Amino acid sequence: MKSLYLTCACLLAALSLAAQQNFIPGTLLLRNGDSIRGLIDYRKWDVSPLQIVFRENGGTEKNYKPGDIKGFRVAENEELHLSISAVLDVTNETVNELSASSARDTITGEHFFRVMMDGPVKLLLYTDRNSREHYAVMENGDVTQLVKKEVFIDNPESVDYHKLKTHNFYRQQLVNIVGKCVPEHKMLRMDYSEKAIRKVLQQYVACRYPGEQVTFRKEDRQTRATLGVMGGGSLNFTRFTGSHPLANGKYGGKISPVLGLFLDIPISRNRQKFSWNNEVVYTSRAMASNFMRNGLNYSVDVDLQYIQVQTMVKYTYPKGNLRPYVNAGVAGAISIGGKDELRRTGEFNSYIPPAEKALDGGREFMLPLMAGVGVRYNKLHAEARFVLPHNISPFLALDSQITGVQLLVRYTLF
Repeated sequence: MKSLYLTCACLLAALSLAAQQNFIPGTLLLRNGDSIRGLIDYRKWDVSPLQIVFRENGGTEKNYKPGDIKGFRVAENEELHLSISAVLDVTNETVNELSASSARDTITGEHFFRVMMDGPVKLLLYTDRNSREHYAVMENGDVTQLVKKEVFIDNPESVDYHKLKTHNFYRQQLVNIVGKCVPEHKMLRMDYSEKAIRKVLQQYVACRYPGEQVTFRKEDRQTRATLGVMGGGSLNFTRFTGSHPLANGKYGGKISPVLGLFLDIPISRNRQKFSWNNEVVYTSRAMASNFMRNGLNYSVDVDLQYIQVQTMVKYTYPKGNLRPYVNAGVAGAISIGGKDELRRTGEFNSYIPPAEKALDGGREFMLPLMAGVGVRYNKLHAEARFVLPHNISPFLALDSQITGVQLLVRYTLF
């Protein structure tokens, strides 16, 4: 239980740190056509921001709402947001909500839309508080909101009674925008998604504005989840105490392999400064000793194998090619068997008896805490990790303290 409490405390502390400000270079776009460079408190907005915090170099912080400025740009990934006047239907489109009331929840005014495709025709996106996506098309300064709407059918005579029905108004809207440049049948079953809408608009731009180029939002490599492989070795140290015979042995350090997969998920509000580091690894706890007790020779040879599901919080220094990091978390270790041998022979007896179980298979489940330091260079990570003392013994008469030092290499696949 102590392990769980400590881990929860670490996670809460990390989340508290993640809520801190994250100022990075950016530009304010003013209504009069001017711009101001400075620092924007960047939050990787999964939900479109209601306002931003901007600080001129050497100046004070100031809040800006969509009605105050024309837009803003984040320099690091060229993320552009424009202030757009719109009436947005932000109804939470679930069966429970829509069946309870037919009233729609709308917000009117200026809103920050992110530019997903830029050029003579722009594709814009607003994500509301219910994580609903709202797309819009801008051409020659005119904005068309692409509408997709779900309604609850409460008419008993309808074949869709007590179901949600989707109205895909955006398809006809796109037909009206692109005219004859794009065959109408391509929009009859198209999804309400960035990829599908962007594909249609690309064809339209090539037809309507030949020679004009379009650009797309850059994938922010610092904020996406990354999957990779990891490997290395663990030097484990074992110390037994208690009245059990195994407590009389001396156990030196033993090296075990560490092999696995990892998935790093950034904590969105601070890019990849803070991230969840999730791993599934194979490793083992090995120990060996030979000693005498009460006229008997004891020979211990143990190599218990485990699959571990590890969750850690990681902080990465966000600048430079070589980026140091620290992490801490907990591992859920599940036993999958392995060697567990104990042999007892008389002092002058050459007979080798059959092996007994030294630890009765060890504990089936453990929650050791761990912490590490490392450095990342592009896709390659090198890390030293420390596994804090934990008990592997299932016996009341035998307490074990196993600690480990791991040297790991992690490689990001994608």
